[in-house]
Amino acid sequence: MVETLHVLHLLGAALWVGGTFALVFTAVPVIRTFEGPERARALRELGERWRPIGWGSLFGLGVTGLAYAAQVHAFSHDRIHSAWGVIFLVKLVLVGLLVVSAYVHDFLLGPQLSRQIRAGQPQTLRPRLIWVGWASFVLMLAIPALGAILSHI
Repeated sequence: MVETLHVLHLLGAALWVGGTFALVFTAVPVIRTFEGPERARALRELGERWRPIGWGSLFGLGVTGLAYAAQVHAFSHDRIHSAWGVIFLVKLVLVGLLVVSAYVHDFLLGPQLSRQIRAGQPQTLRPRLIWVGWASFVLMLAIPALGAILSHI
């Protein structure tokens, strides 16, 4: 059971990380070449197509991660009060921050910026959206790195 959970967790992480890399380094740069309503439409459609995959993988990561943590007794007194436990708790905090930042990016700032673009208004939310996106990207890299460290302690 532990091995199955571990494999499912790794596959979910691969989907999340790989999909995010594809978006950041291929799709978004292409969409930036568009102007006005075409740009807003392309960003909206990209978001609508990615959301079920991205949020589905995050949900799956949460389920498999918690189940895996239970199987390896992550919350036991001995484990939680060790170097392993500190890294595990940091990972959990970063996961929480990632979920919040991804939510803000996908469901608050992204749609608001899209409305600004469609309306021909100044894109005042773009810098904030970019900052939140890069913060999410850094978290997305740090979390599996901590997972790799945990698997070797």
